[in-house]
Amino acid sequence: MVHYVFAISFKTTVPGGKFTSFALKPPISTLLLAHLALYCFANSQVSTALKLLYRARYLAVLVCGENHPEVALLDSNISLILHAVGEYELSLRFLEKALALNIKYYGAKSLKVAVTYHLVARTQSCMGNFRSALTNEKEAYAIYKQQLGENHEKTKESSECLKHLTQQAVVLQKKMNEIYTGKNGASLPPIQIQPPSMGSVLDMLNVINGILFVQISQEDIENFKAEIEKRQLTEENEVEEEKPEEKTKEIKAEAAEK
Repeated sequence: MVHYVFAISFKTTVPGGKFTSFALKPPISTLLLAHLALYCFANSQVSTALKLLYRARYLAVLVCGENHPEVALLDSNISLILHAVGEYELSLRFLEKALALNIKYYGAKSLKVAVTYHLVARTQSCMGNFRSALTNEKEAYAIYKQQLGENHEKTKESSECLKHLTQQAVVLQKKMNEIYTGKNGASLPPIQIQPPSMGSVLDMLNVINGILFVQISQEDIENFKAEIEKRQLTEENEVEEEKPEEKTKEIKAEAAEK
């Protein structure tokens, strides 16, 4: 099934649908596999999406080696899908590799690194490791604040995440202290994990892959149509006004010839 879908992808991506030697080169195959994986995940074919991404990563490592920025992107994609299905520990391993590569190639203060720090923190919080999650989210917040400013949406979102993580860490530490002191009835509280929805994971996949959607309201569409109609009407009026002038010029030209 995967090979069949992959073949269809080649036909729709390569001009003319011809299986040329160019289409089968590993870098092109890696790109197509990764894109196809996103389509599969968007259509709830999670297992197929993971298989495609694992294959894409294998080809990327084969051609470029482990230390390449494209491998970091593939690792981020794989980790997000693993996160979506609750495989947090494996997801974290891929994210940590992606973080190291992003820092190496884009710098410790780049927005790519900030996004990866946030993903690491989110995964660690799902594992109940709130202290490490706080440390990584603080790194993300510091980068957003420096690069985008305090009032940016991403900075505010990271700030809210820090508050939530701090709250969870305080509750957990308090209960642990009660257990250590031998307080009767003391027990660890249930970890409040908010499993990500497929929609939120897909949104994050779009972000890290640079896929943007332009939101256009119905009002914007109507305003655009009105503007087009207005321009057309103006052009028609200008044409009608030019016709008498042209006719007058023709009459004068004929009179001059006589």
